[in-house]
Amino acid sequence: MKSDPGYSAAFGAVWRALVRDYRQGEGHRARARLGFLTPPEGRGRVVWIKAGAGPDSLRLGVELLGAVRDRRRDVRVVLTFEEDDPALLTRLLQPWPRVGIGYGPCDRPSVVTRVLDRFQPCGIIVAESTPPENLLRRTLAPVAVVGGAATAPVAVAWPLSAADRAGWQETGQAGELMPAADPQARFAEAQADVVLRSLAGGGERHLWWWHGTAAQWPAWLEAWQAWPPSGDDILMVSLEGGVSPAEATLKASAWDRTGLPGGTLLHVDDPRWYAAAASAAHGVHLAYPGRHALWQALAAGSALSLGAQADVDGLPVALLPAPAGVTGHWQELRGDEALRRRRGDAGRRRFWEERRQVDANLTALMDRVWMW
Repeated sequence: MKSDPGYSAAFGAVWRALVRDYRQGEGHRARARLGFLTPPEGRGRVVWIKAGAGPDSLRLGVELLGAVRDRRRDVRVVLTFEEDDPALLTRLLQPWPRVGIGYGPCDRPSVVTRVLDRFQPCGIIVAESTPPENLLRRTLAPVAVVGGAATAPVAVAWPLSAADRAGWQETGQAGELMPAADPQARFAEAQADVVLRSLAGGGERHLWWWHGTAAQWPAWLEAWQAWPPSGDDILMVSLEGGVSPAEATLKASAWDRTGLPGGTLLHVDDPRWYAAAASAAHGVHLAYPGRHALWQALAAGSALSLGAQADVDGLPVALLPAPAGVTGHWQELRGDEALRRRRGDAGRRRFWEERRQVDANLTALMDRVWMW
């Protein structure tokens, strides 16, 4: 699970992060890292949602914030994070009253004491963050952990996978252990829309979506160019971290929606395009099965294959680590509409199974928050 060592309890890592903050003109982040935080104005006890680093954690933190505000109008809510994403926050946040949002503290003992004295939380939710052991040991408030594992007791644990759940069972640190479910499934767009397919190829060309890392891209590009249909079909490509492949014909964000010629490499340069890409593609291959792309492909009913095993149980997808295996698989899909539908429907059913469990877990968690 992604985490910034500058938010751990290690003195050296925290000190280096503080120096970096000040050098980059982010004094507010440095002060937050040291625990100089102030709860929102107003009356009411505080529920603290502590998110980790990365957009998945931040997106979940915002979702939990909204769920708490819907259930408990009498409390103040604080959402802290390790990595900011202004575009994501602007798109997701509502103007809730009595809500505080900003960078969070590290897990140094003195910092934890300072924050607990200032917040005096009635409950803490750790959202996809490396569980802060000093915080867990020092707080008297009930703690719910979504993702991760802890060596200190917590009131509620929401594991993301069967392996996570087994880890919690082994340690016995959770007062209540929920069924495994990946909350990122909640953020996938569940309505399929094939408009992109019509716009790009006029309904005549096949569209394919490949998602992976910059290191995986050269080998895949070589395999794609050697595949005979690549001159007539359209490849949508996205790379982890937003890296732009130099060979891309154009970016999706700059596309004027005119028809695309055969052989086009369309760079899907924003995750907000994933839903459209997944629903338009005749086949999807995730060489790197990132959770956002994975659930979106399943939700769209794509004929999906993976280059590596994902940490999700019971996925009805083909595992194809070699690029040549992918083009062979796509050749099979290219001439068999019934096969594409069967595999897409199986993936969609698996998505809804996960989505229902996520919703059940969220309801159960908010029931606990109601009692805080």
